Amino acid sequence: MGVPTVTQDTAVDGADRPAVPDPAARIRRLLTASPDVATPTAAPATAATTAPPDPTGLLAAALARFDAPVDLRVRGGLGSGRRTLAAALRARGGWRVSVDDIDVLAAPTARPAAAPDIEILCLRTAPCRHEEAWVRRPRRHPLLVVATGLYEDDDNAARPTDTHHSAASPRWARGLPTVDAREPEHRSVDAVIAFVERAMDSLADSRVARLEAELERLAVHAEVGELAEAALCALEI
Repeated sequence: MGVPTVTQDTAVDGADRPAVPDPAARIRRLLTASPDVATPTAAPATAATTAPPDPTGLLAAALARFDAPVDLRVRGGLGSGRRTLAAALRARGGWRVSVDDIDVLAAPTARPAAAPDIEILCLRTAPCRHEEAWVRRPRRHPLLVVATGLYEDDDNAARPTDTHHSAASPRWARGLPTVDAREPEHRSVDAVIAFVERAMDSLADSRVARLEAELERLAVHAEVGELAEAALCALEI
């Protein structure tokens, strides 16, 4: 089984980029100036339950996701070490990290969830079919898959694995970074820290791409399509 170590749709070379105007600010000014944006008015209490939702709220929601704090998520199954790795990232980088149960997210009955900005998947054992399918899902954000809990004793845990092809690694883990996050300063955590830092560097480009995709989807909306098209033009300025 070949699980991709990292999936990355956007460049993370960390090169300096020239400062550009905030595209979200331009779109926000466009929404404020648009006559189509409804303003709150007094209405009878009975009408509040029957009034349709304001379609411009779809654009506002897209902007809110653009401006939201960085959404860094560590995911894995029960006993995968996801909480341990999340704690190490908080200690080392000071980042706000959320933890998700992949068995819940990938369940057939699970409702679609908003994509994070950065995703790390912890595997302690050979991935199940639903985990393999999750890794291969198309995504716009960077994903890192790591192998955890592969140390047999404390002596091994004290020596971080620097190779992706250790002879002691099970076949499913070959090609994956091996991480022991029980100690935040453990050298094996360095690769995860570096991945997150590179992803942070490319976050602006990634969010612009996601905002553009959402606006393209809204451009065919019957009520907000013209405004979404104008917002797309603002992104290109």
